[in-house]
Amino acid sequence: MNIDLGRKKELTSYRKIAIASWRHPRDPSTYAMLDLPVDPALAFLQTFPSGTPLTLTHYVTKVAAYCLKVYPDLNHVLRLGNLYERKQVDIFISTLLKTTRGKDLSGFVIRDVNSRSLAEVANITQAQTDDLRHGRDEEHRKVQQIVNPLPSFILRPLLLFQDFMQYVLNMSIPFLATPKDRFGSAMITNIGSLGIENAFIPLSPYTRCPLIVGIGKPREIPIVLNGQVIPCNSAILTFTFDHRYADGANCAPMIRRFKKVFLDPSRYRSMFEGKQVAAEPEGEP
Repeated sequence: MNIDLGRKKELTSYRKIAIASWRHPRDPSTYAMLDLPVDPALAFLQTFPSGTPLTLTHYVTKVAAYCLKVYPDLNHVLRLGNLYERKQVDIFISTLLKTTRGKDLSGFVIRDVNSRSLAEVANITQAQTDDLRHGRDEEHRKVQQIVNPLPSFILRPLLLFQDFMQYVLNMSIPFLATPKDRFGSAMITNIGSLGIENAFIPLSPYTRCPLIVGIGKPREIPIVLNGQVIPCNSAILTFTFDHRYADGANCAPMIRRFKKVFLDPSRYRSMFEGKQVAAEPEGEP
């Protein structure tokens, strides 16, 4: 016996999909990281009118969607060896679920995020999260009914078939309970809710998402301001880019714009209200 094995672990639906998706390490990921003070963002969220409590997840979702609108190089889908621009920015928000098989990972997509206000994003997020965690999400339930009984080696060709139908032929496949364009333009995952300060999220082959943003847990760090060391609440935001879609020359301006908006939300209030905002020239401070 090569390895002294214990009992076989019971797999959640997401773990099965992950095992069926990844093969040899041919990873096109490119990584970037920002360590940003969160006090301006949190202060802005307190003043923004919303019936639903606003969080950094909602905030980052809006900022990321705006940046993809201004710099659309990553807002494409790869099919038949060509990149096709998406007509709008849809953002997938990952959600942690507690199931009888253990902790599972799912999520939901918010369509056309740029046309929605920060409060709308928060309302949709709360409603979708509640539906997922209380078993009211019909799409998630149908996916589980298909995935849970299947072993991973059978699930792999099924995912390849889904990928071929949806992204090569650009056809929906309702009989597999797969919703149209399930993952959209980019994914947001709040790893800070797990107590994690810093982590890079891997690209998921079956999603065709070229950008994933991870939000770390805010923590107090010392910074230098006007020649003095002061305490600051800061969060690490990580970015995983698909190098097939864009390279550093494309991603760097988007990262700079993300930082600018994140640190000065009042200047972009109209964007957070869901209004169309003309982008300033890249050289503007």
